[in-house]
Amino acid sequence: MDEKIGSNSSDKLACRPPAIREDDRIFLAWQRSHMANERTFLAWSRTSVSLLAFGFVIERLDLFLKYQILLAGGHPHVPQSHEVMFLSLVSFGLAGVLTFISGLRFLRVRRHINMGEPEYSVAPDILVVLSVIVIIIIAIVLSVQRLAHVV
Repeated sequence: MDEKIGSNSSDKLACRPPAIREDDRIFLAWQRSHMANERTFLAWSRTSVSLLAFGFVIERLDLFLKYQILLAGGHPHVPQSHEVMFLSLVSFGLAGVLTFISGLRFLRVRRHINMGEPEYSVAPDILVVLSVIVIIIIAIVLSVQRLAHVV
């Protein structure tokens, strides 16, 4: 009982896979870690689908507004906007990149859990924040440009 796990300096450097078959508590903790990893992957997937939906809505909103103006008896004098298509394509591209990176992150974290390594990356979190910032900036710039043409 005098020997503690991880008391040796070489034990601290070398990570060992968890002994999931030896203790039920370790097995349950291992399962919880994997389930948390899967939930995180699903959350990233939902975010990617949301970006896809946003791109689709932005693309179709322009057509909807023109149709509503025609129904009201007006003439839509706003020309076809390539900016809206650009914003939706950026949204589609970011959704694809986010899906790919979230899949890589899922596999990497899974490997770390199985190896017993407590190392994780914040890169996907930064990617999502930057993606949202890029989309907001592009939307604001394009909105200001369209309003300048209308007024």
